[in-house]
Amino acid sequence: MSQPTIPTQPQSIQRPAGGVEQAIAASRGEMKSLLCSLIAEKSLSGHEQGLVQLTRQWANEHCFTTDMWQTTDETAAAYPQGQARHISLANRPTLVLGLPCDRAAQPALIFNAHSDVVDAPAPERWKFKPWTATVSEDRIYGRGACDVKGPLVSALWAMQAVHQTIDGPAPAPVLLELVPGEEDAVGLGTLTSVLRGYQADASIVLEPTECLPRPASRGGLRFEIAVFGKAVHGTVKWLGEDAIAATRKVLDALEQMERDYGGISPDPLFSDYPIARPITVDFIHGGRWQGMVADECRCAGYFEILPGDGIDFCQNQFRNDLRRKLSANGVPINSVTVEFTETYRGHRTPLEAQICRLAEKAVAESPAHTQWSGWKAFNSGCEAGLRASLHDTPTLVWGPGSLAQAHAADEFVNFNDVERVAVMFARTIAEWLRLR
Repeated sequence: MSQPTIPTQPQSIQRPAGGVEQAIAASRGEMKSLLCSLIAEKSLSGHEQGLVQLTRQWANEHCFTTDMWQTTDETAAAYPQGQARHISLANRPTLVLGLPCDRAAQPALIFNAHSDVVDAPAPERWKFKPWTATVSEDRIYGRGACDVKGPLVSALWAMQAVHQTIDGPAPAPVLLELVPGEEDAVGLGTLTSVLRGYQADASIVLEPTECLPRPASRGGLRFEIAVFGKAVHGTVKWLGEDAIAATRKVLDALEQMERDYGGISPDPLFSDYPIARPITVDFIHGGRWQGMVADECRCAGYFEILPGDGIDFCQNQFRNDLRRKLSANGVPINSVTVEFTETYRGHRTPLEAQICRLAEKAVAESPAHTQWSGWKAFNSGCEAGLRASLHDTPTLVWGPGSLAQAHAADEFVNFNDVERVAVMFARTIAEWLRLR
């Protein structure tokens, strides 16, 4: 791992009176402005560079260490996580920033955020412009506000507050890795940091979790299903084989499979969610010639699984169950292909892990403690699975905002929640350092 850099002309640190709570309150205006600037960066998958450079500039101005680099596709492809279909890593930097530390070689507490966002292809459906941050009452609107630029600001805010309230270097590394491509291929971005040599004693993955820490997350499989038929003119359609009509049967089969998988080995951390293993089709395309029966139709989507589910087993079960149901419904097996273009593992951290105990304490001491009703999982896939699966890293998923807003029109985050989570993060960091 290369040596991180520090600003060549570090600014003097203004140390506010009081603890991290006062430091956070004192910088509220600055951090709201930072969040608005980050939202204004149109950091679509493949175009993260501007956002990463803006974050690096902020980190250097606030006397954090920084390390920015690019990983090649060839380097990543040597590992299973790098073999998923993805946009090229060229011009997609990874940034690791951290508190100044005189024991930087030790494993660290690492916050993880992804720098990319999904597109907003129908801006006319937004009340507020997707690529301009809009502040309305205490909400900040814009693409990426909760997924994950609001959580990113919570972590930066907490690290700044801790930096301002400790004397000298931190006794152990506290880092934040800003990685590309989570919306493109889950795990690929974090792999770039792992290959750089960064290791973690514990990790907090920044995602919208309604302000509460989550010790588990889903794994997932990206599937692509192709149905092949026989094209004929629509006036003699009975002579052809309609791939679009057969795809309707595929959708019916997937809906039935989702119900079938609901009762298999349930996980109590996911028991609050009504669908145990969601199967979501997000793409359908069929037909090539006007007025003719379609000879090909494709659909794609995600099969989201529980952390204890085996990836290979789920692939085989999905494929076999789909073929069996289609065959029973009159669709020839040889007319359908199933391909998995991306897979990623979930994670499940033991609740007795130190990072869980510290997080629970931080929540109990926060105004958010009234929301606490016990541990439950993050109901999505994210970057948490990579370090957890490679290194058994105790990992939480945590941040302001809700999955109900992620990827939606008029995405927003409540800035009071961004601040509240920053306080909890700062308390967690401070206690982590104290125990070192």
